[in-house]
Amino acid sequence: MQVHLFQGIRYTRAVKPTVMRKILYLAALSGAAFFGMIFLTQISTTWATHILEKRYPPPGRMVPVGDYKLQLYCFGAGSPTIIIEPGMGVDWVSWRLVISKLLPTNRVCVYDRAGYGWSDPGPRPRTALLEARELHTLLLRAGVPPPYILAAHSFGAYIARIYASKFRDSLAGVVLVDPSQEDEPAFTGAVSSKSAGLRISNIVDLIPPLGVQRLRRMYNGDKAIRGVLRDAPRFYRERYLIASSLTQLKFERNEFDSLSLTKAQVRETVFPRDLPLTVITAMHMSAASNSQLSNEPNSVDRELQARLAHSSQLGRQVLAWSGHMVPLDEPELIVSAVEDIIHPPTRPETASR
Repeated sequence: MQVHLFQGIRYTRAVKPTVMRKILYLAALSGAAFFGMIFLTQISTTWATHILEKRYPPPGRMVPVGDYKLQLYCFGAGSPTIIIEPGMGVDWVSWRLVISKLLPTNRVCVYDRAGYGWSDPGPRPRTALLEARELHTLLLRAGVPPPYILAAHSFGAYIARIYASKFRDSLAGVVLVDPSQEDEPAFTGAVSSKSAGLRISNIVDLIPPLGVQRLRRMYNGDKAIRGVLRDAPRFYRERYLIASSLTQLKFERNEFDSLSLTKAQVRETVFPRDLPLTVITAMHMSAASNSQLSNEPNSVDRELQARLAHSSQLGRQVLAWSGHMVPLDEPELIVSAVEDIIHPPTRPETASR
């Protein structure tokens, strides 16, 4: 029986060429449908984001920092003002437990970095040096008077450290929450403390959907919110509803792709020796409350962060018995660190807990 080859597909004379054309047609149709779904997902996400942003305007002010604007929201009263600097890919919604404990006696400001939330896209690459300068410009042009306490988490610690090195006179202190480190081991196939922390602590409900799910959010509005955010104040719920646009995903990715530049910038900075500094270190690879995940002590981060704490003569390290998401797991530690900067204890403290 004679055998022919047609573009890598084997068939016999018993199979008519028209059958092969149908197979190729179906394959092409499937490919077109696949790419069409991707295109429609992007279009629907962009359209839904636009509608959601119109429906839920920013709670704060849109402040120009160049030819683009950043969203800044300040509430409460007191001095110094506490500035929240979230990590990469998350926002100040994850700090709501900390903020609620600070608000009765303090003024707190949150903002969206360029490309995040309500803020306009900004120049790239998105390095910590650029973002520190944007934050300084934002506070100046918004008329937020110093001094400030910077409370920064994860990647946000790079921004806070560069800010402290360049604008020390505007600061009363810095609190770094499980900060990313320029010398920490590179990501491997194993789950790191940072990545593990982003997958636990009940933050699954904080991850916003895209595509068709985003269209449902546009339709349902506040009813689409589930889990831990159902009872959150309105401005947190609305910030969650407008996240995460394709623009934000691109800017998150650019921050990640620019990490080598950011780390080089951080290595060139010197933290002010006379600036109060508290470094809160997450001691576990996952949330201590989740028995199904590893509770292995995170000794590498503890050593690196202890060294960071000693970069200031007024530095100290505090140990948290949770995973990376300390703002959700142990907010009282952050509140205590901020209050100790505002009202220093009568005797020096060493590493606690």
